[in-house]
Amino acid sequence: MDAPRPISTRWLAVAVTFAAACAACGATFRFVQISDTHQGPALHQWRYRKAVSEINALPFPVECVIHTGDIVCNGVNSPEVAGVAAEIFGLIAAPKIMCPGNHDLLFQYSDPTNRFLRSAAAYETFFGPLAQAHETSNALYVAVCTESIRRKAAPALPGFDPLAWLEERLSRSPDKPAFVCTHVPDCDDYRDGSFVPAWENAENLAAWRALLARHPNVVAVLAGHFHRNACVAQADGPPTIVAPCFASFWQRQAAYRLFTYEEGRLSWQDVYVEDPPPGTHINRLGFAVDPADDSPPPAHPVDTAAETNGG
Repeated sequence: MDAPRPISTRWLAVAVTFAAACAACGATFRFVQISDTHQGPALHQWRYRKAVSEINALPFPVECVIHTGDIVCNGVNSPEVAGVAAEIFGLIAAPKIMCPGNHDLLFQYSDPTNRFLRSAAAYETFFGPLAQAHETSNALYVAVCTESIRRKAAPALPGFDPLAWLEERLSRSPDKPAFVCTHVPDCDDYRDGSFVPAWENAENLAAWRALLARHPNVVAVLAGHFHRNACVAQADGPPTIVAPCFASFWQRQAAYRLFTYEEGRLSWQDVYVEDPPPGTHINRLGFAVDPADDSPPPAHPVDTAAETNGG
């Protein structure tokens, strides 16, 4: 009897319908979300490269690819780790945007405030601005860093106000479906037997949700962080949809999410990425190689070709 195989590239489909009062509701288009790649471990690099190759080979166009954070695994200040992550993201052929997560902008360990600010500066060096947007004839996609407002004690980031940036950008495109992307979901998480807020700062969470409610064309908030699927209906505005991860923690299999928007309805499929065969040697660049080859990775920034903080 053959040994059981891990789940490979399969489709897990969940469809949700939302009302959206906008001119483009009759359009049909697709886009992709990736999250929690946690670059650093060689397997994570390999998974990321394989997923990018699959996304580039999709047999239909995608309007945008959005990375919703935790790009690296506490390594944004490392040119080696961040350089590889930037290089792989740059291989995506479609227009692409991203925002950082809590493992990108580190607010922990000794002197967390200084570490947080240094991480933000390093992030911008390798990955671009803390808020980015891509607009098509069909939709608006925004990815915005909320790490400085969702935490109680995190400092403000110089020259960057997430709420002001989002308000201004959404106001420019009121008649298109808008997808607001960030790392930590703006909803409760269920863990260890109870529901707990994912955002520590309740005042800023209320301001964030009120902002979204002022823009009825916002279809959903797309997030990561949980390393598992979630879809949370929100009484005060758009729902929050949480994507699967790439990282292998908790024995997770890597997956990216393919969204389809058709006649005002949003649906998605999670596409699982099959790991390499057992015993495969993966170098620090994320390539399967001879064990003797373990060359250091390059370090160079990525061009997202997206709108940035300045608009």
